[in-house]
Amino acid sequence: MDTLIETRNLTKTYRLKRGLFGKEDIYALKDVSLSVRRSEILGVVGESGSGKSTLGKLILRLEKPSSGEVVFMGKDAFKIGKEYTKEVSVVFQDPRSSLNPRMRVKEIIEEPLIVHGVKNRKDILEEVLQKVQLPLEFLNRKPDDLSGGQRQRVAIARAIALKPKLIVADEPTASLDMSVQQEILKLFENLKHQGIAFLFITHDIRVIDKIADRVAVIYGGMLMELGHKEEILSNPLHPYTRFLLSNVPVKHPKFRREEDFKEVEYTVPQEGCPFAPRCPDYMQECSKSVRRSEFNGRLVSCNLY
Repeated sequence: MDTLIETRNLTKTYRLKRGLFGKEDIYALKDVSLSVRRSEILGVVGESGSGKSTLGKLILRLEKPSSGEVVFMGKDAFKIGKEYTKEVSVVFQDPRSSLNPRMRVKEIIEEPLIVHGVKNRKDILEEVLQKVQLPLEFLNRKPDDLSGGQRQRVAIARAIALKPKLIVADEPTASLDMSVQQEILKLFENLKHQGIAFLFITHDIRVIDKIADRVAVIYGGMLMELGHKEEILSNPLHPYTRFLLSNVPVKHPKFRREEDFKEVEYTVPQEGCPFAPRCPDYMQECSKSVRRSEFNGRLVSCNLY
C-alpha cells in the first residue's frame, strides 16, 4: 500500500511560565514518526493527555510543529495551499459543538463545497447523505432536531463532501451510546472501502480492535509501539500497551489480569521514557534514554528490546 501521509520526527512544545521569571518548554509531542497508507485506518490510542489530539491538529495544520515534518503525498503539508483542506478533512468528537446550530443540514454540508468553488452541489448533497444513510428530508433540519448519532452522520457527510483522501477522526464515537457507536464504526469501514484513509484517534483500545488496520500507541507525547492490530493486541511488546489492555473490561472476573502499574501525575520528560515512573519493568537507563527497535515492520520504543 502506498504511503499517503507521514510524520517525520514530529515535535510540538509549549512554553510555560515557571515561577516569576522562569520559562520551560513542555513537550506535547516528541519525535513521532508514523505513516497512514491509502485506504487504511490507522488507530491512534492512548490515555487523555497523551498527545493524540495534538498529533491530529498538526496533521490538520491547526497548529504548527516545533520541529519535524508532515509530508502529504511527498510534499511538505505546510507548503501546500488551500487544496490541502480539500484532501484532508476532520470529524470531531462532539457533533453538538462542531455543527453550527443556526445552520440547516444543507448549509452545513454545502459550506466546504462553496469555499472550494465546487459546482453541482445538489448532486453531491444527495450522494453524501446516501453514503451516511440519512434521508434527503434531513437537509432542511437543524442539528438540534437530530439525535447524537444523526448529528455525527451529518458531520461525516460534511467531511466527505469534498472527497478527501484522508479524514482525521478525533474520538468520533466517544459521545455516543454503544449501539450508535457500532453504526458509526461500520460507516467508517464502508468509507474506507470507498478509498478514504483514516487517522482514527481514541482512548478506547476496544474501538481500535473493531476498526483499525494498524495501531499507534502513544503515551506522554511519544510513540510507544506501532504495528498491525492483530500483533499489537495479541502480543503487546511495550509495558504501556499491556497497561491499556489490562484495563479493558472482561466478561468474567476470572479472566482479569493483574498488572503492577503505578498511578502517578506525569509530564513529558526532556529525556527518557515518560512511562518509566509507572512501569513495572523500569530500569535505571529508562530515565535517561529510550531504545527504538524494529521487528519485521513493527516498531517499539522500549529498553527491554
